[in-house]
Amino acid sequence: MATAFPTDQERGTAAFYTKLTALLVRARYRQYVGDSNAANKLLAVLQAASGQTADLVGIFDSAKNPLLSVDAAGGLVQGAGNVSQRVVQVALTAAQITTLNTAPVQLVAAPATGQVIVPTLLVFQFKYGSVQFTLGGAVNPVYHGATTNLLGASVAAATIQAAASAVISTGPAAGPTTLTSATGVDLYAATANFAAGDSTAIVTLSYDLVTLG
Repeated sequence: MATAFPTDQERGTAAFYTKLTALLVRARYRQYVGDSNAANKLLAVLQAASGQTADLVGIFDSAKNPLLSVDAAGGLVQGAGNVSQRVVQVALTAAQITTLNTAPVQLVAAPATGQVIVPTLLVFQFKYGSVQFTLGGAVNPVYHGATTNLLGASVAAATIQAAASAVISTGPAAGPTTLTSATGVDLYAATANFAAGDSTAIVTLSYDLVTLG
């Protein structure tokens, strides 16, 4: 959700200056960017308070309209919209790949009531081991408890059955997609479980978290 411009009390006095607390905002290295001690290191660290739920950073124009914020989960929120752009990465073991049909793997936990997850991109990195998988089916991101692909294409079963590593991506669905609020997203294999293989995979999912009106 878009950040509101802080009040004078929240900003500190005088209001023209930013109040930096020692606990939450720390300069890690010397103040000059050209200093050799700062090379290839974090120049500043912003650390959230325990239990932080409000946005961590907000950028506003001269009229105090929100331009960009970083929410407590690290998502990017542009303008005044209620859309948080996020990325999650999940490593899959051979055992998890084998049972993707009967035991889908959670990619994103269910959000709060009134929020919906909208997947935008999936990158599937298949890391071949030494024994090929057999059987199985097309692999897709789906809402928890459902089987409908939320993106425009699938990771083919042949990719996972092959004796070679591969990196596959699939983007947004071409047409309208029915969305389900307050529901997480899983990785699911249609048709049947895979069998026999020992390979692993890394799944990267980009998604929007939309807060409904």
